[in-house]
Amino acid sequence: MSGASVVVVGAGGNIGSHLVPHLARSLEIAHLVLIDRDVYEGRNVSSQNVTARSVSRKKAVVQAREAHAINSRLRVTAIADDVENLPLGALRGDVILACLDSRRARQTVNHAARRLGVPWIDAGVLGEALLARVDVYVPGADAPCLECGWDERDYAAIEQSYPCSPNGKAPPATQAPSALGGLAAALQAIECGKLVRNGAERPAGGMQVVLDAGHHRHYLTARRRNPNCRLGDHGAWTIRHLRATPQGLTLRDVFGMARRRFGAGDHLGLSVEGKRFVRELACTGCGRPRRLLRLAAALRPGDSRCPHCGSRLAVTGFGLVERLEAAGMPQRQLDLSLHRLGLRPGEVVTLGSRERDMHVEIGAVAGRERA
Repeated sequence: MSGASVVVVGAGGNIGSHLVPHLARSLEIAHLVLIDRDVYEGRNVSSQNVTARSVSRKKAVVQAREAHAINSRLRVTAIADDVENLPLGALRGDVILACLDSRRARQTVNHAARRLGVPWIDAGVLGEALLARVDVYVPGADAPCLECGWDERDYAAIEQSYPCSPNGKAPPATQAPSALGGLAAALQAIECGKLVRNGAERPAGGMQVVLDAGHHRHYLTARRRNPNCRLGDHGAWTIRHLRATPQGLTLRDVFGMARRRFGAGDHLGLSVEGKRFVRELACTGCGRPRRLLRLAAALRPGDSRCPHCGSRLAVTGFGLVERLEAAGMPQRQLDLSLHRLGLRPGEVVTLGSRERDMHVEIGAVAGRERA
């Protein structure tokens, strides 16, 4: 079955649970990637397109099975994880659809879409005002992105924490009724269909559509590129693809690849955009450090306890780095596989000097088969 590949981030919520059945019935879509970190709770039944049988089950898995039940020929991938943790390659598709209530997650999707050169559609609702909206962003060096419309207050809100909520997570942002989520989902599905059908002829720029269901009004706003956007370059990356897996590549291998490309005179380094490496953890009990080298998002449960006193190990600012420098790295670390560093298939690493670099995707994305 030929057709488009569509990625849905936040596939199980107030909007996403209504969106997935629309996409499953689309004749233009052949592959759905459904991403959601959460599990259904009893309270979700009243506002989301699920039944009581879904309670305590992973949202991504529930929606994947629903989509496949609607269209058995559809290829569906379920990913139960935070979008911030995922390899960039996991978000590659013809269109990305975001149904999120977090600025941080939206920012992550915005960066991924720009780097991959993929259009994306953001959807949201405001329950108390009965507002449903979608924002359509298309790739292009001169095209607007999500952050083109952000000011200092938006960036400050990213860092807000909610200590009174479970796990410090934000409380439900909308309390929107099921019908409003369904309205936003239908609008998002329609705009997705336009992008899939138009392909290379899709319009430049961006737009926002708002439906005011409380007052029966419809608003359409054109987006413009902000020359002072913090994202900087809006162009897509040129990404080289390596068949080798993270298990089969060491730091020595990838630094050697960069050295052959740029020469031995450059200050070679490796980074993963949006992620940092942990080099050291500090014990909150005895104070002893534990040295390791791993992506912060890939720390394992066993990494959080001190082997000497059993107290919790914490990441400190001095123990975090955004870039691994080849110069001066111990031989034993150079022989570590990328898998040991916490990199997964589909991860895109940036190799080179601070002046010249290249972007390389390691291996194929895991789990890109039917769920």
